[in-house]
Amino acid sequence: MSYFTEILAESSDGFRALDVDVRDCPDLDSLVDMMRTAGSDDGEAIAVIEHEDEWFGLVRLCADNEVKVFLSDLRAVELSPFAEIFADYLDAQPDAYEAEPEEEFGADDDDVEGEDDEEEEDEEVEMLEFDADAEWGGDVDIYADRGVSAAGLIEQVEKYRSDPARVVAHVGETVGFADQLEAAR
Repeated sequence: MSYFTEILAESSDGFRALDVDVRDCPDLDSLVDMMRTAGSDDGEAIAVIEHEDEWFGLVRLCADNEVKVFLSDLRAVELSPFAEIFADYLDAQPDAYEAEPEEEFGADDDDVEGEDDEEEEDEEVEMLEFDADAEWGGDVDIYADRGVSAAGLIEQVEKYRSDPARVVAHVGETVGFADQLEAAR
C-alpha cells in the first residue's frame, strides 16, 4: 500500500496543485508553514494525505489562518510515518469515550450483584466500548461552511472506510478541488 500526498492552494482562479513534498514536514506547524508559504495570499490551502485502502487526513488552512484537521482513522494514522504531524490529534477522541462507560455503567451503592452478574456486566461494557481501530478524529466540520456537513462527512467515512480516496473525492467535488487532485494523482 502506498501513500499519496498533495497540497492544493486556492486562488481566484480555483485550486492548483503545489510542487511541495508533505513528507518533509516533521510536525503540523511545519506543514502549515509549507502550505502558507507555497499558497496564495488571497485563498485557502488544503493538504491531503492518503494511505491506500486505509485512511486519509485533510489539513485545511483557512483564509483567516485558522487550521482545521480531520483524520479518518486515528489508529491507522498513529501507526503511519505521519504520526508526528498529527500527534496532537491522536489521543484526543478516544478519551471522550473512556469516561462514558464509567458514568453509564457504574454500579449504584444500593445495588447488590453477584460475582457472575459483575462478570457479565464487564463483558457488556467491553462489547459497548468504542472501537479505537476505526475512530475518526479532529475537526469533523472542516468544510461545513463549504457544503460538507459534519454528519455527511462521517457518513461517507463510515460507508467507504476501505476506500478513503472516494471520501476525499466527495469532499473535493463539493469544495471544488477534485479535478486538480485527480490530475495530481
